[in-house]
Amino acid sequence: MALLSSKTLIQAHALFLFVLAVYLTRSPEVVTESDLVFMLGEFLNLEASPSLARPQSPFALCGVLLVVDALVDLILVTKVPQINEILAMAQAARVQSPIPVAGAVRTNPFMARLTSLYTEIWTLLSASRFCIFFAVSFFIYQSQPSAWGVDAATAMGNYGSAGAATSGLDQLKNRVVFTYGFMEMMFWLWIFITLREERQEAANRFVEHDR
Repeated sequence: MALLSSKTLIQAHALFLFVLAVYLTRSPEVVTESDLVFMLGEFLNLEASPSLARPQSPFALCGVLLVVDALVDLILVTKVPQINEILAMAQAARVQSPIPVAGAVRTNPFMARLTSLYTEIWTLLSASRFCIFFAVSFFIYQSQPSAWGVDAATAMGNYGSAGAATSGLDQLKNRVVFTYGFMEMMFWLWIFITLREERQEAANRFVEHDR
């Protein structure tokens, strides 16, 4: 059994996104100059993008997107019933009824579908988000400074006129985005593994309830 349930992990992740959104909106330097960002950037030899220090940097928009992401996750994890909640309701109905309700959960297609809904939704979300953030992190990691649209000297300081020539993808290639993508990738892998353990535990509980 996992130390933390998937529901707890998702709620903690949503809280982290809320906190990160506040910092990005009010004090972005706390994020861009944090020790974790610096250490990962130095270890992987990633340049700190000068574009992040510009007044036009879209930190407020990033904060809004993070808040929306956190709210969507909270709504899904709150409204979609977990397997243990359905089994608890079945157990309560079983006590009050002579009919073997717990066994009916497996034979009823609707109830069987409902019990797997939570796991299916979050397995799909965790797998897709892991793939997305893995692609972003790998894209940043494999990009050399010479392929960023600016040369090494410009990347270190003189952004100026060269900044206008960079593309949208070039704006992703910095320590902050890589650190965030790497953390998200590890988190959603953790969620995916936890969901597999919970699904196996739920299958065992179904067997016990049917006896």
